[in-house]
Amino acid sequence: MIVVFGASTDIGARLSEKLRAAGLPFKCVSRHTGTVADLSSGWGVREALLDADVVVSCAHARYTRSILQHLPSRPTVLVLMGSAWRWSAISNKRADEVRQAEVDFMTSNHNGVMLHATMIYGGNQENNIQRLLWIIRRFPILPVPGGGRQIVQPIYVDDVVDCLFAAATTRWTGKYVVGIAGKPLSWRMMAKICAKSIGRRCVMISVPVSFLSVPIQFLNKIGATQIEAGFVQRFSENVNVSLAAMTTMFAVQPREFEVGLRLALENWRQQGVK
Repeated sequence: MIVVFGASTDIGARLSEKLRAAGLPFKCVSRHTGTVADLSSGWGVREALLDADVVVSCAHARYTRSILQHLPSRPTVLVLMGSAWRWSAISNKRADEVRQAEVDFMTSNHNGVMLHATMIYGGNQENNIQRLLWIIRRFPILPVPGGGRQIVQPIYVDDVVDCLFAAATTRWTGKYVVGIAGKPLSWRMMAKICAKSIGRRCVMISVPVSFLSVPIQFLNKIGATQIEAGFVQRFSENVNVSLAAMTTMFAVQPREFEVGLRLALENWRQQGVK
């Protein structure tokens, strides 16, 4: 039995559909639908895990310890979502939580894999690319920290799901940590592709990373967006996740960003997201 936590998330829902289409036995667990359990409090988690052979967590990595604490004593394979923030040098609470989750998993008695994904886009709940598109639609000039020269590796949501599906159906005999990512491109090129995709002309002006702190605080204050402080500071870092493990272990070739963005835009249009 495959038990999927975070089944109400974009990734969890898509993974559940893929498992259903493959005819595999699985159970959805979330706070609201399917088998109801709450990883934050631990309520219902032990009961949800009683018949688990494989546990897939699409929830935040901070809940790894809750899963480990409630696992049955028999061998259970773990497939856990982490984040590429794990490798960032920027001080960030969520990154620290991911690093701690990795330690908890690697020191546990259970085999499996933790997947550290780069920026995931394309689902209904993501807000990175949607936030960028929102800004491009409304403002003729786009301030770009550091000139947008840093390398990013956005990964389309279905590529993440394909990796999770492959991991959930693999016979793991050890514990692994794998980075999963899209093909690398500069942030500036990513923004250009976004502007082109919605028929807008985007004039980008290079600004110091620190310059954006005031407008971001303003946008957060009026409720236009909620951007964490570490998000802007990340502009000073290049994302550098090798695709080798992803392509060899899971046989998943990530989509080009332009291809994934077209799929994302069509999905958002169907959902009425503008």
